[in-house]
Amino acid sequence: MTKTEKKRGFSVPTVTVLGVLMAACAYFFIVQIAQDSLRPAAWIVAGYFLALFILLEATGNIALYRRIFFVSCALLFFPSFMAGLVEARGSISLDAREVFLNRTPFCHIVIPLSIVPYLLKGVLVFPARLSNHYASAYSMIAIWLFATLTIGRGWCSWACFYGGWDDGMSRFSGKARLEVRDPEKRLRHFGFAVLAFSVLAGVATMTSVYCAWLCPFKTVTEFGSVTGPSSYLAFIIFILLFFSLAIVLPALTKKRVQCMSFCPFGAFQSVAGKVSPYRVGIDPETCVRCGLCARACPTMSIDEAALAAGKPAVLSTCTRCGECVTVCPKRAARYFFVWKKGCGQDGGRMAGLRERLGQGGRAGRFIAALLLAAEELLSPRALLTTTGFTIGMIVAGSFATGTVARIMHLLATGSFLLGGAP
Repeated sequence: MTKTEKKRGFSVPTVTVLGVLMAACAYFFIVQIAQDSLRPAAWIVAGYFLALFILLEATGNIALYRRIFFVSCALLFFPSFMAGLVEARGSISLDAREVFLNRTPFCHIVIPLSIVPYLLKGVLVFPARLSNHYASAYSMIAIWLFATLTIGRGWCSWACFYGGWDDGMSRFSGKARLEVRDPEKRLRHFGFAVLAFSVLAGVATMTSVYCAWLCPFKTVTEFGSVTGPSSYLAFIIFILLFFSLAIVLPALTKKRVQCMSFCPFGAFQSVAGKVSPYRVGIDPETCVRCGLCARACPTMSIDEAALAAGKPAVLSTCTRCGECVTVCPKRAARYFFVWKKGCGQDGGRMAGLRERLGQGGRAGRFIAALLLAAEELLSPRALLTTTGFTIGMIVAGSFATGTVARIMHLLATGSFLLGGAP
């Protein structure tokens, strides 16, 4: 193995190519679609995201830079989203008129909760516009479908603007204050129970019960107007769920409690995401059973019993976050294509040829560098991280621009509101 291959990051030619591609994506999906008054903020956001992507690919530290990107998307999403609601209708609360007129931005969490009621009665149980809106049902479903076909449940670690909360808090502390053991995987499978309950309750009531009563992120998006005892109780439940599942428990356990055990969309993606071509696997021949991957996994998706038995297995709840890939000292944990038998070695099929070429003259070293770059660019790691980053920018880019523009407007005028929708 050459000196270049010992690095966890990609080679300079590969990083350059990927950087140019991501720069084009950032320009098209962030800068180009921004209104003229928002262009300065869009350039800042695009530059920031591009820098994180280049650092991720150059250093190979997927866990760190993906997490910074993911948490940044969440933190930049909510201020612009909530300010946009205030600018559009004067409040972030949702009254009966807004529901009747279907003016609620469509949320991806309700996709699995809406399928059965829609098939049975042709009714969309979530009061959202079908089209001609920045968060219409059709546009969000299209983005979700593309993400599912590519990164699968990687949505939950690359694109979900809710997931940045418990992901960031799960790494807030240096070590877990509350150890979580789940040998029978009951905690990891509780999300499937929440999914089943939410679907059945939705069919029975023809409403989105999860959104009305159980969604922790209603606290930081929009919620029903507090007009009576039931709406007041729902508001209190939202607050308790948000702080317990997305803030306190992740910080104490270093696990993504909300994503792992309470999100119906995450459970749904564990099944739907099987169409994705990417997986995370652990090579049993390289693995030394140190257990670092299992401890680092924020969704407890590595079977500890199988790992100790020398037959490491990664569960379908894996979100492709790269924590295990980054922390593994032997690089036994890695991304691989689903059509390959096992994750195998990632040293490269042409490593020997590159080694021989590298010992030759300038022409040989040049050809070796080209072969390495080609193999890196077509690797599952490069394709997954690039796709995940791109989808994340598409989902959060305009809102991130809106938040930065509003901060700039606040500093200049003293007002966070721009007077128009984001």
